[in-house]
Amino acid sequence: MSRKPKMTDEERRAYSVRMRGELEAVMDRAYGAMVADEEFWATVMRTAATLTDRSAVNSIAIAAQCPHATRVLSSGDWRKAGRFPIKGSTSIRIWTPITRRSEGAQDTAAEGGQGEAVEVEGRRVSGYKAGPVFDVAQTDGDAYELPFTAPFAPEVVRDVLVGQYRDWYHQDPEQAGGFDFGQEAPDGAVRILLYGHAWRRIAEGDVLLPGQHAAEVASAAHVAALILGVAPGPVVMPPLAGVITQDRKPPIHESAVRVIETGRAIASAVAGAVERHHELAHAG
Repeated sequence: MSRKPKMTDEERRAYSVRMRGELEAVMDRAYGAMVADEEFWATVMRTAATLTDRSAVNSIAIAAQCPHATRVLSSGDWRKAGRFPIKGSTSIRIWTPITRRSEGAQDTAAEGGQGEAVEVEGRRVSGYKAGPVFDVAQTDGDAYELPFTAPFAPEVVRDVLVGQYRDWYHQDPEQAGGFDFGQEAPDGAVRILLYGHAWRRIAEGDVLLPGQHAAEVASAAHVAALILGVAPGPVVMPPLAGVITQDRKPPIHESAVRVIETGRAIASAVAGAVERHHELAHAG
């Protein structure tokens, strides 16, 4: 079978421009859906909790193109795992960095950004392009098990969240919120505590409209619960429909990124504390 001829430099540039334009159109539709369809907002939050190795922006892009994605890799990375994209599969487009060689770089940058030039693994990022990836459901080949982390016991998560609340905010969460966590079911206590942590992490001064802060707090707590394997509380779409600002991106972009990053940070802090506790217990 004859190989597909390589593209010329001009063809490659034209293809890159077309793919970028298509991804930008995907993002525009996604931003519109996130302020009009609460179910799609929930899908974005679920995708961000499932694909924690992807940036908040790329979680939005993936949710818009493949809402049930569970594991997303490039075709090259799938081949390393013994799998390959199924013939005829349509790739998912995400933002990937365009890099140039740089000396002495130490910082890292998350995928999906479109701001100032930064450093990624010793290479300078000059911009972002639309790169193709595939969900595991779009691949075939060797057997593949999705990465799995056993959910933490709700009682353990509750105790960690209480300790962190006291250490970080110098308050007793039961006194601050009027709750008796000993009388709450562990899952219920965790949901209350996650909401309290998210409320502390998301500043009311960062939001534009009444009701937005509470919506973002609820959604961030929802993301954290999903990551930790605890039954989540409600997810609430921020009331940003029709809001226009002078920023290049609509306000829902900043809102979604803030929610996802906050939820992930809360979950990461809990997971780290639990792992340290287990290590100390085994060492002792």
